[in-house]
Amino acid sequence: MTAATQPELNPGQTYRTRDLARWGRNPARLARRLVREGRLREVTHGLYYTPMPSKFGPAPVSDEVLLRAFLNGEPFIISGSPRWNPLGLGSTAMFASTLVYNTLRTGEFKLAGRTFVLRRVYFPEKPTPEWFVVDLLKHHDMAGIGLSEVRANLVDTLRLGRWNVERLREMAATYGTKAIAALIDECIVEARAS
Repeated sequence: MTAATQPELNPGQTYRTRDLARWGRNPARLARRLVREGRLREVTHGLYYTPMPSKFGPAPVSDEVLLRAFLNGEPFIISGSPRWNPLGLGSTAMFASTLVYNTLRTGEFKLAGRTFVLRRVYFPEKPTPEWFVVDLLKHHDMAGIGLSEVRANLVDTLRLGRWNVERLREMAATYGTKAIAALIDECIVEARAS
């Protein structure tokens, strides 16, 4: 068999239709054939991935791999309940979709059967737990928790010395609203007073 009929695909890697051009003159037709054969899975129009072998059968690629390919390597951060719940501020919500901050797209996208809510917003290159605290305060309603409960839990965790106070203030000033920065300052003062 020639390379045009049997391309060598790496498990866990993503491919755009144009990437398949090296194995044939009609990459769209080749992609359709590889999907029929089960060697590729469609993420979205023109974007595919090679399933990872596992003892339970072919496994999908990670969210990070999908998003990196979908966003063409642009920076992104996965946020939402997987990052908010471990903070210990009262959030225990689980979402049917994954919240992703990025610099390229906004909207709800279905990729490989998974739903991603993408938002073009300003975010740090390497987010700290303090940044996720600010993010939770901004989106407490999405997390299904009242602001007063998050505030009370933040004061309690500040008393325990869980957060870097200066970094928390910096994250609030840079990425939060004036109201959130003021709320964090109030929590810090209250935690120190008791």
